Amino acid sequence: MNVIFLDFDGVINSHHNASKLFREEKIKLLSEICKKYDCKVVIEAGAKNAIDYETLETKSIRIIRIFSLFRKYGIECIGRTPTVERRITYNCYLPIWKEDEIRLYLFLHPEIDHYVVIDDDDRKDMHQKSDLDKIRKHLVKTEMYVKNYPEEEGLLERHIEEVGEKLKLENEIQKFAIRREENIKRLLLEKKI
Repeated sequence: MNVIFLDFDGVINSHHNASKLFREEKIKLLSEICKKYDCKVVIEAGAKNAIDYETLETKSIRIIRIFSLFRKYGIECIGRTPTVERRITYNCYLPIWKEDEIRLYLFLHPEIDHYVVIDDDDRKDMHQKSDLDKIRKHLVKTEMYVKNYPEEEGLLERHIEEVGEKLKLENEIQKFAIRREENIKRLLLEKKI
């Protein structure tokens, strides 16, 4: 299975334009990518916390509209990443650490053969480490804000081929996830005997 880990802001919304028309144009492009590379979508946006982890239900009007456009353009959303906090000092936590959330999702889903992350965010914490360093080779970076060039914001036609190239890369976490699944099955069988 091929999966796109999708951010919202900077990919289907921009600083200059968060209109319904802009969002629909970007989701239509995402749909082309999903069809071309046979991909399903997992939400890794900060807004994901408004989506129930198990049912994918939400009361957020903004996300309901996005999911409505997903259905309109045939995009299958199969989940959202879990929330992972990372301690950066004794009593301070960074609330969202995307690379750990994505890697945990991959570990829990060994059926994912290839993946790509589409995100504009490359935040650095006080230690100058990005929250996407461990998965950088799978990242297709978009732009949230391009001064004087708003047409260069969000998901663009030029990203289609880049997604295809990133999807050729191996899911380096899959072998650990498969081993985990095999161990769980083995333990379950041992308990039944």
